Amino acid sequence: MDQPVTNRLSAGFTLTELVIVIALISILAVSVLTQWPGRSLNLDGLAHQLAGDIRYVQSLSMTRGQRFRIEFSNDRYNMKDQAGATIAHPVVGATDVLLDPAVGLSTTNVPNGYLVFDGKGAPFEDDNLPGDPLAGDAEIELSIGTDARKVVVSRETGRVLVQ
Repeated sequence: MDQPVTNRLSAGFTLTELVIVIALISILAVSVLTQWPGRSLNLDGLAHQLAGDIRYVQSLSMTRGQRFRIEFSNDRYNMKDQAGATIAHPVVGATDVLLDPAVGLSTTNVPNGYLVFDGKGAPFEDDNLPGDPLAGDAEIELSIGTDARKVVVSRETGRVLVQ
């Protein structure tokens, strides 16, 4: 019986093939690590949470047919009803949503530090009836170091977007 002859070179990898594979893996690892979102992922999450909370206040206004507002300060925000009573956050359960000390919060076109929504979901800058509409789109900026995300509320429609 004849045994098939095996070629010694096909039994494994050559040193050249091994070096090429290691080099390709290294290049992929470096490109993935340099583009890893890191802290911006947390900032994106915070911005989307804030946008959701603004939409929640807006939907309370529309479903209950009265004005609700969301108030901002440097390190927190909260929600209030028409009488000014603070509403517990639907998820957190606390009345204030505290931001991490590393996160900065600033506003543009939010003159009184809060946004008010009427029964139609339109944003206003004060609680007075009929109220003063926003002068421009409201912008709430969250930042960590040089990285920043904006939550923008359209002055005309009340649409809330994260940028």
